[in-house]
Amino acid sequence: MNLEQLQNATALYYQSFKTNKFTIPKKDTLAFMLFAKRARITFGPYQDITFYEISNRIYSDLVLLETARLLFGKFHVKSVKLKLSNHAGDDIAVIDKDNKVIIGEAFNTAPTYFQQKMRSDLRKFSDNKKGIIAFNKTALLGHENWFQGKKSQFPNITFILCEDENINSLTNGL
Repeated sequence: MNLEQLQNATALYYQSFKTNKFTIPKKDTLAFMLFAKRARITFGPYQDITFYEISNRIYSDLVLLETARLLFGKFHVKSVKLKLSNHAGDDIAVIDKDNKVIIGEAFNTAPTYFQQKMRSDLRKFSDNKKGIIAFNKTALLGHENWFQGKKSQFPNITFILCEDENINSLTNGL
């Protein structure tokens, strides 16, 4: 998709949240935690999965949408293809200004899972091919030195750090 198509797709994605309201059940803390991990619900574009899984998918989707916006703005790509939700395969495919396809991965995680998730995604690029890995910047907390080492190890990877403020600003008005 081109930039205009991305903007339209992003608007439709957010519209799905506005048309499908979710009320957080009033439960004590432990009962709510169990609800979040076990009860199947529908919210936005996601149906019949847990609150916990929906939260993970939505925030990964938001990283993907922000990544695509940044790619068009800062890297001057021609088009992007995104795999929102939990579909198998590469999260993002980009056609750059030289008509080369570059694949990528994107995630939104807590700092406690950052190294594990990054290692998993870096394995996909172990053959030293060009690629993109995008993630929420706050995942780096406490892992800055480790990450700098990985950047040196993988010079053909473009790392895109998405500011949480930008990700969260996408949800304003929901």
